[in-house]
Amino acid sequence: MANGKVVEIRGPVVDVRFPRDQLPELLSALRVQDSGRDADLVVEVAQHLGDDIVRCVAMDNTDGLVRGMDVEDTGEPITVPVGEAVLGRLFDVLGNPIDGKPAPAGDRWPIHRAPPNFQQQSVSEEQFETGIKAIDLLAPFPQGGKIGLFGGAGVGKTVLIMELIRNVGYEH
Repeated sequence: MANGKVVEIRGPVVDVRFPRDQLPELLSALRVQDSGRDADLVVEVAQHLGDDIVRCVAMDNTDGLVRGMDVEDTGEPITVPVGEAVLGRLFDVLGNPIDGKPAPAGDRWPIHRAPPNFQQQSVSEEQFETGIKAIDLLAPFPQGGKIGLFGGAGVGKTVLIMELIRNVGYEH
């Protein structure tokens, strides 16, 4: 894979220059190698600017980055673990576990994928079961839809949302 150099840093945006004819693909993961950090910084290619420069978005804090740092093209997109092993787990944007448990073995899928085709999509309307009888009976929520709560101060909007989170997270 190609190696480049950081040429500009503006907040989470990092511009990297690569050798001619070795530009990484859009949405590729690049690794900024920094000996002062615990782990290398991963940036994702968002745009080709011309003059052999790519504009990237950092997936972590860019504090400590300086011009001239080495950047390695991984040749693949950012991937995250998928499947039964990730249910109930906490991960960062790169798919690394942040809940203190070991990383799950199994499949990893790219974070940018093509949408499912029409044959794979469901067109039937389904009810989102909240576990709260009054809502499920009087004002059922459509699954996949958007829901809003209106009301003044102290009417229980927060309590209702917390109960929805508890019911969906623990009961279903």
